Amino acid sequence: MSATRIAASHTSTISRPLAAPAAIRRRWTLAYALYTIANNLSFTQAVWVIYLYSRGFSPLAIGLFETAFHLAKFLAEVPTGIFADLAGRRKSLIVSCFVAVAAELLFLWPTAPLMAASFALSGVAYAFKGGAASALLWTMAERSGAADTTRWYSRMFSRMFVVLLLAGTIGTASGGFLAGISPTLPFLMAALAAAVSIAPLLLLPEQKVAASARTTPLAHLGAGLRAVWRDPLLLGLLLLSGLTASAVTTVGYYTQLYFSSLGFSLAAVGLIFAVTVVPDALFAAAAPRIMRRLGSGRVLALFTAAEALGLLLMSARQPWLGLVGFVGLVHVGDAVLYPAISTYLNERSPEAQRATVLSLETGLFSAMMIVLFPLFGLGLTHVSFATVYLWTFAALVAGGLGIAVAVRALGRRRTTTEDTEERAKEARRHIRAQP
Repeated sequence: MSATRIAASHTSTISRPLAAPAAIRRRWTLAYALYTIANNLSFTQAVWVIYLYSRGFSPLAIGLFETAFHLAKFLAEVPTGIFADLAGRRKSLIVSCFVAVAAELLFLWPTAPLMAASFALSGVAYAFKGGAASALLWTMAERSGAADTTRWYSRMFSRMFVVLLLAGTIGTASGGFLAGISPTLPFLMAALAAAVSIAPLLLLPEQKVAASARTTPLAHLGAGLRAVWRDPLLLGLLLLSGLTASAVTTVGYYTQLYFSSLGFSLAAVGLIFAVTVVPDALFAAAAPRIMRRLGSGRVLALFTAAEALGLLLMSARQPWLGLVGFVGLVHVGDAVLYPAISTYLNERSPEAQRATVLSLETGLFSAMMIVLFPLFGLGLTHVSFATVYLWTFAALVAGGLGIAVAVRALGRRRTTTEDTEERAKEARRHIRAQP
């Protein structure tokens, strides 16, 4: 039996599927790695702004296109998460690849309407991938035969994150070379890579809600939202993920200008960004061991604090402190938090609504980016980098502490409510037992 047919035959409707044969599990792992490589060869990462600018688009127009990406992604996150749960997580990833191909090809005709459509389609493609990718990897963890599903997932997610980093570095580094041959070649290669990434997906197992348990999309969303509200820790993880990811991503967009303002040459700035792959890869690979040794609470607190301290050092506007803050703290914190939060979210998410719940994570990130990205840019037009980084540091610390306090308060309230309900049930049983 082919791997594709076996994958299809293993579509599960139970919480703990039977372990697949070892040969099939190895094939799944290789297929997921090949998909990760092909889908993250970001040939356009270092050239798309230059390409659009050379075609007559102003920095404001380019910024509006980026906002269109996040707006489309935000609006599509929950619907695509529901689609992944009801229609299939693998199917959602395949749709993502097709939409990404269309988005890249539109760059061949750089008019304003088509560029707006391209960025919107790219946001939709990311939304289809958002919760489905890690939900499908969790399915592989459940079918791995491992005694500890969480440990298997955290280890595999970290490895795939390293693969993602290496693929992204290769793609970004070669994008400039391809653009030197032809300005449109990086976009053609990006479309080809997205199309090629469909092939390994066909070898992966499918996972979706059983037909007998399927509900309407709105009812499914309601079940997912109730699951989040009933679990304060799950809610806190979603909020913390959105907060930290949006802060790190926004800082990353503007850090090129930051280091340039500190006197670094363009070559030095390029080298700084290239060097960040080292702490990213090392700490992502070490994340599973760090998680086992420290425990979830300490991991979240320590590495969120590392990101905050990195921002504080960057606000000092001293070249070497800025380097330590950006490379040694912000990137290190993100490299551990990304796989850690993904693991904790999957561990606590209900299987039936897994992709929907995970789409809330990426949806919150997009919502925060829609607000934070233009605010950050607006702030830089009036105040210094030091002030903006200091504000971001304060927002990250205040947000993290606020989430921790809210989670604890909701947890106590839920415990109190459950105790009250249990006492009421016991009283009713006692009354019924009386003659």
